[in-house]
Parts: sequence; structure tokens; C-alpha cells
Amino acid sequence: MTGTLQCLAQRTRPDIIQLIADLEKKGQPAVEYLLLTLKDEDKGIRIAAARALGKMGDQRSVGPLISMLEDKDRDIRFISAQVLGKIGDFRAIEPLTRACADENCFVRITAKEALARLSFNGKADNPF
Repeated sequence: MTGTLQCLAQRTRPDIIQLIADLEKKGQPAVEYLLLTLKDEDKGIRIAAARALGKMGDQRSVGPLISMLEDKDRDIRFISAQVLGKIGDFRAIEPLTRACADENCFVRITAKEALARLSFNGKADNPF
């Protein structure tokens, strides 16, 4: 894994996004590295990392993704809401509820869809 991180430091943006996709395939051992990538200054890299974490569904990503709902960039807020809905962790309910009032209509819609997904999953898990 260390070799992959060293490659990240020496690559261009498209190369880094491809390496993130490769990390996704490695599964759980790659989560910590992807979490670090969520803090990159390049939003494309952050979006790729968030998507990869969403596909992996690791609960360790929920906290950082919730924090990203407060990002100044609407695309980052959008992908965060989308991925949180995909992961389905109930810790995201309150932050997603706040995101339903976001200034950007796409973030609002995505947050509502994520909440609906969480609600549906809760009903499916709890028949009462």
C-alpha cells in the first residue's frame, strides 16, 4: 500500500483518480488511505475517494463524509449526501436532514433521496 501512496505523490490528477479506483478494488485495507484522500485540495480527487468509499460501504467513512456536507463546494456536499445514502448509516440522519435546506437544489434533492433510502432500509430491517 505504501508504494501506491508514493505513486500518488508523483502522478497527475487523472492518474491519481485511476489509482483511487484501484485502491477501491483492494477493499478494506485501502479505507484509511482513501479517508486521507478525502482531505485533498483537488475536488475531483475528493469526489473519486468519496465514491470509492461509498462502493466499499465502510462505516469508518461516515464521520468524514458527514463533515463534507458542510463543505463550501456544492459538488462535495452533493457527493457526500449521495454516498451517505448509499452507505445507509443512521448517524447521517440529522446531518442529511440539515442538508435538505442546502442552498443548492441538487444537494437538497440528493439529501432527501438519501434520507428516504435510510428510512426505507430502517423499515426493511425492522418489521414493527
